[in-house]
Amino acid sequence: MKKIAACILCTALCLSFGLSSFAAAEAKPQKFLVLGDSIAAGSGVITDRERFAYAWIVAGAKGYELTNYGAGGDCSFDLLRKVKEDKTIRQAIKEADVIAISSGGNNLLHAEDFYGLIYEGLLGDYSKLKPIHDTIREDFYKTIPEIRKLNPDALLIVQTLYNPVFSILPPALYKAYGEAVGGMNATFYAYLEENPGAYVIADVYGECLRRYGTTFIDMTHPSFIGHAVIAGVLLDAIDGTQNTKPTLFDELAGLAVSFLTPYILRLDKMLLAALRMIGPVWPAINSMLT
Repeated sequence: MKKIAACILCTALCLSFGLSSFAAAEAKPQKFLVLGDSIAAGSGVITDRERFAYAWIVAGAKGYELTNYGAGGDCSFDLLRKVKEDKTIRQAIKEADVIAISSGGNNLLHAEDFYGLIYEGLLGDYSKLKPIHDTIREDFYKTIPEIRKLNPDALLIVQTLYNPVFSILPPALYKAYGEAVGGMNATFYAYLEENPGAYVIADVYGECLRRYGTTFIDMTHPSFIGHAVIAGVLLDAIDGTQNTKPTLFDELAGLAVSFLTPYILRLDKMLLAALRMIGPVWPAINSMLT
């Protein structure tokens, strides 16, 4: 009986040890890797970034171990170069369970003739956007296969780019930026259509269209609200547990915009008239700006 009891006790201890080891393995947090530009890095949050920036919000909500290689000023080419050449980032990609990418906006902001591009865009000429869109497409179509070569199993999420211009501003400017980010986002959708299952799209652009106050005062980066919205979109892309909806503030702001629209359109016409008037001297102004 003693031998039987000893055997039972030994078996129980072994099972207990095995279950404990299994539980410990299960409790190990998944690795969440964020790649891209200053948006990914958390810019727009002026204090306590690790509480209010979207990468940290998502990591906290899911219990992820976060590694963030977002870098201010990085263009699509910089992301491609790092994915191909940076040993630390390549290793992080290999080990990641979830990867989120925000890239492309700086291709516009760092365009050689940015002010000329905006000036012509305000007047409805978007031809200078094509080289930018072509470059993003070329880089993106090389970046994704490289990431998938390093890690074919991670949940890869590509964020669309939002229109950073608050919609109450002159419609011509809003439309110009819309054309810019729309062409970039088209690349993300086109690649996915050609390569089904390559990644999941987090439609930040679509969600921000329904919201107000999502852009920081610099009209480039997300505000606190913007980071919260992006976090919600990412969480929804991960597992559907979050679904951000317009708040009462959004509804009231929308009503205000509707009320002000006739006046905004008049100001828009005045702006365009002024831009056309300075057309003859624009090259000189542009040279001073650049």
